[in-house]
Amino acid sequence: MGASFPAEAPLALHICDAFDIECGNDDQFVLPILGDDAFRPQRDVVLSIRPHYSERILDGHKTVELRRRFPVSAPQGTIAYIYSTSPVRAIVGMAQIDDVLKLPIDKIWADFETKAFIERADFDKYFDGLGMGFALLFKNVRSFENPIPLEELRERFNFEPPQSFLYAKQNLRKALENEYSVVSD
Repeated sequence: MGASFPAEAPLALHICDAFDIECGNDDQFVLPILGDDAFRPQRDVVLSIRPHYSERILDGHKTVELRRRFPVSAPQGTIAYIYSTSPVRAIVGMAQIDDVLKLPIDKIWADFETKAFIERADFDKYFDGLGMGFALLFKNVRSFENPIPLEELRERFNFEPPQSFLYAKQNLRKALENEYSVVSD
């Protein structure tokens, strides 16, 4: 059983504003879903990362970001915009995702302990209850010379920070791709 309503209905407009949804010719849309589903080409993501870790990514030391969930089919070269959480609350840079690996938790620790810049206790707490996790391998990390604060992101792009990640809306992607940035060493 399904539900339908016109694409111009208020509910449809609110849903389309909340997500980066592409409507087809048949007025149907697909909501973004987490997991191993296909990652559509030409999609960039915004990752919420604590300031301690985002600084390590931008200075070139942390080359792997760990996630409980992420689309393993994200194509090589996908852009990850780095949203540094409170107290920074800004998009501070970007990186290309070189690979996404879905691995047993013990293997993630064994392979990426030094590249993920996380203490073992924090790692265990983060992955508690899971058998598998995700490692996002970064390359071509760039720090924005002028981070974009949350207030501006909300005003210009109707942006709300994700808990983990979200697909970047087209207008945000367009604005950020032209942002002058500095490549880390």
